[in-house]
Amino acid sequence: MIYFSLMNKKPKNFFFIYLAAFVSVVAFSMIFPLLPIYGKYFHASAITIGALAASFALAQLLCSPFWGTLSDRLGRKPVMLMGLAGLSASFLVFALSGNLVTLFLARIFQGAFSGAVMPAARAFMADVTTNEQRVGALGKLGAAQALGLIMGPAIGGIFSAQGLVIPFFAAAIAAALNFAFLFFFLPESLKEKTRHKIHPMLALHAFPRIFQGMRNTLAPLFVLSFVWSFAMSNNQINIPVMGTEKFHLDALAIGLGFTAMGAVSSFTQFFLIARVSKLLGQVKTASTGLLGMAAAFLLVPLVPGSAVFLYGALGLIGLSSALTRPVITALITEETDQPQGITMGITNAFESLGRLFGPLLGGFLFTFGNAAPFLFSAGIVVCAVFFVFQKARFITSARTP
Repeated sequence: MIYFSLMNKKPKNFFFIYLAAFVSVVAFSMIFPLLPIYGKYFHASAITIGALAASFALAQLLCSPFWGTLSDRLGRKPVMLMGLAGLSASFLVFALSGNLVTLFLARIFQGAFSGAVMPAARAFMADVTTNEQRVGALGKLGAAQALGLIMGPAIGGIFSAQGLVIPFFAAAIAAALNFAFLFFFLPESLKEKTRHKIHPMLALHAFPRIFQGMRNTLAPLFVLSFVWSFAMSNNQINIPVMGTEKFHLDALAIGLGFTAMGAVSSFTQFFLIARVSKLLGQVKTASTGLLGMAAAFLLVPLVPGSAVFLYGALGLIGLSSALTRPVITALITEETDQPQGITMGITNAFESLGRLFGPLLGGFLFTFGNAAPFLFSAGIVVCAVFFVFQKARFITSARTP
């Protein structure tokens, strides 16, 4: 059934692809509620624990172009399988770690192998969908990631009540099962494989690839990918601080707010994004989403000090973000003149760059006042929208309904 649906290019029966995306994001988010515990257990400073969290994004940034290129040569399925196998193994290493050095190595490998899953999964979707179907399919892939962001911290918190290492054993089992599902049930989507020379040193070419992307005609869309990721990761760090200082919320209330944001995002990407994109056109949909994100960021420090207003702003962030990311990715897949694996690897690198710098700059901006990170994010998002309309004439002219 899956095989025939792929051959007919119908965007359905992709459950195991969505599950792989879910597992890769859980790998990123599950550790956050456990970081303070690990910090106390290993007597690590706040800076060291922050570096442990950031090491995931850095490894993903460096390795995504390598995995994307490899998927053009070997196929999408083998790369996703390698990513899931590596994730499973790195979860086990993390669970069994007895010192900070091993923890860092395990976290770096988690980021590196997570960087294999998403570029290959997105390239898979580009292979098997038409331009009209792609936004909806990528939206569902994004919804699976949003669910991973919701469930990851919950999985980490709930399972850790049975033991600090239990969440990582559970994640290792989930990744291994997903590996088996993909191995037995998913056909390969790539029909024409490239002959790129592949060597491990390609991982060191991530930054040159990013610079090349900035000189490419797709640069405006890569910039939007970075801005989206930067703004979201910036405010995922700063919203808990704002919730504590201004709204006087505890950790549970803040967690519920993030859950609501993720739920809105998942619902929008599963059920609404394809319809909205068809109605407004892709460029207007992405621009509306970005401007909605900017408005929500402005609201967070300005609304009255009630949790209801904060939850409303978080819901708007979830809705607006969901209207943005799948459309940007779909536009990149449609406009690229390079193989989809390379293109998605570069796209993932730009997003990883945003996840790396977002929290770092957000913490610095907070020294200028608790509203500064949100105002900065809103400003940079608005500037990015106008940049695209000025520079991406080839996109706006082709995508105006």
